[in-house]
Amino acid sequence: MLGLKCADLLLDLARREGADVALANDPDADRCAAGIPHDGDYRMLTGDEVGALLAWWIAERGRRDGSPVEGVYAQSIVSGTLLERIATEAGLGYATTLTGFKWIARVPDLRFGYEEALGYCVDPGAVKDKDGITASLLMLAEWLHSQQRLLLAY
Repeated sequence: MLGLKCADLLLDLARREGADVALANDPDADRCAAGIPHDGDYRMLTGDEVGALLAWWIAERGRRDGSPVEGVYAQSIVSGTLLERIATEAGLGYATTLTGFKWIARVPDLRFGYEEALGYCVDPGAVKDKDGITASLLMLAEWLHSQQRLLLAY
């Protein structure tokens, strides 16, 4: 798991660089953390906040593209309550599982899964487990989209 020392270092770097968003993965890259500017400083987003953003972005991307967003959003019982509302509003299924990705990964027709401990499954067709790299890439892509920036512009 991404430790407090690592999170502190990430926020220190974000302050020095004036970052719009700061992303970090744990050493085996199966978890992802995000820091953002807030009230003149920076703060880490909670696992539930990141989970809700990723879930909303996946559904919103489908609406933007006109492609169907199908499947089930799943979370562990220790996670927040917003995911069910996001799934319902997007017309998706919803499931609550026991703690651990071994349970989330077993949800039939999984489209997105997360647990509060910074684990996110944003592309179960490619990786049916928590994957910090794909979660980081989705956050970066959606942040660039929100800023109307293209990756190739850099």
